[in-house]
Amino acid sequence: MNYILSIDLGTTGVQASLFRLPDFTMLGNNKVPLKIVYPNPGWVEQSPQDIWKATQEAIKNCIATVALKNVEFKANEIITIGISNQRETCVAWHKNTGETHTPAIVWQDRRTAEFCEALAEKKFIHKKTGLLCDPYFSASKMNWILKNSPQCKAWEKQNKLCLGTIDSFVLWNLTAGKSFVTDHTNASRTLLYNIHSGIFDSELCELFQLEESCLPTIIPSSSLIGYTSKVPELPDGIPITGVLGDQQAALFGQQCFYAGEGKITFGTGAFLLMNTGPKIILSEKGLLTTVSFSDKDTRTFALEGSAFIAGSAIQFLRDQFGWIQSSGQVEQVALSEPRDPNVLFVPALSGLGTPYWNPLAKGVLFGLTRGTKKEQIIRAVLESIALQNVELLSIMSDESKHPLTKIGVDGGASKNNYLMQFQTDLSRVELIRPQNIESTSLGAAFCAWMGISGCRLDNLPKIPLEKKFLPIMPENKAKEILNHWLRATQCVNEFYTS
Repeated sequence: MNYILSIDLGTTGVQASLFRLPDFTMLGNNKVPLKIVYPNPGWVEQSPQDIWKATQEAIKNCIATVALKNVEFKANEIITIGISNQRETCVAWHKNTGETHTPAIVWQDRRTAEFCEALAEKKFIHKKTGLLCDPYFSASKMNWILKNSPQCKAWEKQNKLCLGTIDSFVLWNLTAGKSFVTDHTNASRTLLYNIHSGIFDSELCELFQLEESCLPTIIPSSSLIGYTSKVPELPDGIPITGVLGDQQAALFGQQCFYAGEGKITFGTGAFLLMNTGPKIILSEKGLLTTVSFSDKDTRTFALEGSAFIAGSAIQFLRDQFGWIQSSGQVEQVALSEPRDPNVLFVPALSGLGTPYWNPLAKGVLFGLTRGTKKEQIIRAVLESIALQNVELLSIMSDESKHPLTKIGVDGGASKNNYLMQFQTDLSRVELIRPQNIESTSLGAAFCAWMGISGCRLDNLPKIPLEKKFLPIMPENKAKEILNHWLRATQCVNEFYTS
């Protein structure tokens, strides 16, 4: 038998999955949690070395889960490896030793908000990148590292500095330092990538005071990236032939290969992508333009809307208040009391994302009375995850001039039936949940298989579906709920606008 190892380098953990060919059945799976540190308000950090250790542990544990199923398997039957990763998080390391002197600055981090605000009037940033000048993206984080780490600045002067996203760091380690690369999907999230030319832009690098020599080589998502070397539990010489940013990998895993097809991933944040094919659409309403996939011949693009808080809102209730013991409880608890239409939550715990892009915004709870129960607050928090997506879906359809023809859902919170039904009631579009909601891992595996086999999109096996959700709430009620929440969100945005 032949297998593909898929490694998903997420924010809350690293997951390794083993897919059996030719049907892509998942035989092994393991996720190792990652610690997230909040040293100052708005700062979000992780240890780069912990990420690499978790990667090795996840691979080891994944292989062990296959053995528990009494499946005959040897690591040399892995014919290729695919990678997906949290995208804008950045790392600095020594190009020869892999040594790090600073934490990884996570995509949620807002420490560079003032720096980005000072550049906001430079309209060429959006025209070149398809992005907005926001702390979310990597360039300002890289700038901060060089300004605040004398060691990294010294490495830069010695031409020994690597600056990259998590895919670049882990690929460097998987190949024992031989491959310092990133793909087009990840490069397009840095604010340094010219989306039209497909390269790092010298004017953008100069703007953010970064040396191009410190950045990785950009390669197609589906291509030969390198070979494993000195990785515990894996033989040397396994080719790595696929790498995608996690949201693009989920789009690929949902098999949204053509224009008009989209997906929502309910992870730490909520991320909506709509495939626009070979067409680059620059949004005028706060959406992002991103590369969705690339091979040696083509690049395809997508419109993206980002909500920074989704599953992490449930973690917030669990960790800060102890109102639930696990995320799996939230549906039962939320539905145990009648819905109070006046209780609304705006989940701006890391600022407001698309279409407001307000890094200063804070989370706000509306409509409390002496009679409000915690269950009603929990329900409002749960519903806010879906509410923030509806406006984004509408903008996508308007700006692409292409109605959404398919929306797949995945990620941990997509298991919540109430949340999915509420989402389809508000958006008025059918949602499709696959049997395997690990779409990100599957997308990385598809990408790697295409990279090693030359397989075409149409020849990939169709993913089995678990459930479809159709609108059942009266449309006038759905509009009332949405408009009520949008007024609350606009109030928050205005209050926290500097």
